[in-house]
Amino acid sequence: MKKIMTSIRDKKITVMGAGLSGIAASNLANYLGAKVILTDSNKTINSNKISDDIKIYSGEHPEEALNSELVIISPGINCAKNKFVKKIESKNIPTISEIEFASWFTKSKIIGVTGSNGKSTVVSLLGEIIQSKFPNAIIGGNIGIPFSQNVLSELESSKKNVIHILEISSYQLEKIYFFKPYISCILNISKDHLNRYKSFKDYYETKFRIFNNNKLFFNKNDKILNKEFLNKKLTTGFSINNDKVFKIKDEKIIDTTNKQSMELSKINLRGNHNIENIIAALNISKELNININKAKNIIYKFNSLKYRMEEINKNPIIVNDSKSTNLNSTLVAIKSFKNNIILILGGFCDQEFDYKELVEIIKYNRVKRIICYGQIGKQIHTKIKEHKECSYIYNFKKAIQHSAINLNNKQVLLFSPGFKSFDQFNNFEERGAEFTKQIKKIYN
Repeated sequence: MKKIMTSIRDKKITVMGAGLSGIAASNLANYLGAKVILTDSNKTINSNKISDDIKIYSGEHPEEALNSELVIISPGINCAKNKFVKKIESKNIPTISEIEFASWFTKSKIIGVTGSNGKSTVVSLLGEIIQSKFPNAIIGGNIGIPFSQNVLSELESSKKNVIHILEISSYQLEKIYFFKPYISCILNISKDHLNRYKSFKDYYETKFRIFNNNKLFFNKNDKILNKEFLNKKLTTGFSINNDKVFKIKDEKIIDTTNKQSMELSKINLRGNHNIENIIAALNISKELNININKAKNIIYKFNSLKYRMEEINKNPIIVNDSKSTNLNSTLVAIKSFKNNIILILGGFCDQEFDYKELVEIIKYNRVKRIICYGQIGKQIHTKIKEHKECSYIYNFKKAIQHSAINLNNKQVLLFSPGFKSFDQFNNFEERGAEFTKQIKKIYN
């Protein structure tokens, strides 16, 4: 891609993938006067929210798409393996991501947050903080509302002082060229999505694409990030231990530039990783001239998002962390508790998992018992049964019921599965909802 198309009126544009982001990109392109084709390999497409002028093809991608002047590829499509994408690229038709496309048509500031874990929490918290000063700020991206949809709303309403706060996945960053946030943030890097990428290095270098000679905040406690970005121009490292601006002292987060502070005891989010997330949000807020006093009451009221270290029962403490889809996030969850832990671990795995990360979990003495479930559960059980009290139950519901046996108020039942949900559920939300449902049956 050599340059941005500043005008797409009457251009032939194909959008591949009719999920949320694909539909949003199609509607934005249609609004801007393009001749749009929306295509999906699935036979069923929900056309309720698709503009009438858009041509829809389902079941297979049409040859007509090969005459396009631009192709927008939804993040769910693996470009490296998709044969039709290869066909398009062989004809030298430009291919871009949905966030790249949307960024061409906004004049507003973009704040982009990526990382393996914590993105949704930071974006949601940051959104509330920024909206306290800039009411027209909008949350979007991977968190729910596609960037294209928010840009279309911006254009239709002619709103001023809009700020786009985006959660961005590695998939969304694969086909960017000119996408350049005003502020970027990388929270952490851990092994994830290795079924899509050639290597771990390929995965995290895709994350790095968010940095395009813009202001970048990165977690300097992360070894990979620190090695890549320390002392680079326009980059600032943040840390729970040694942040340049926000220090942890006397059970407070203190802004060293003006001595304003907030009390850790009043923060509802559990664990050092969440304090790290808060410091990331505070650094970005400060860049926008929002001080800690304006932010702290919002932070005090902010609770865990659904299925992200969500406490669903108090006596005994039961935590729903269904969003945990890699073992590093499970390890982080374990470190958030001082109580003895009963851990539910498992799900679906279509790649080699890092046994070293499993060892790190096993060696924590406070993890007293592990219940393994699902497709990967038997393999985990085989590896750890000699080192830790554990049991294997394939069925998710039965595993939950078993985990609650003899649970007392001094223990924590932690559901932080560490793997994807696709063995028994469509997504982590569905899995999380089922966990809560089963627990409510037991602790009514």
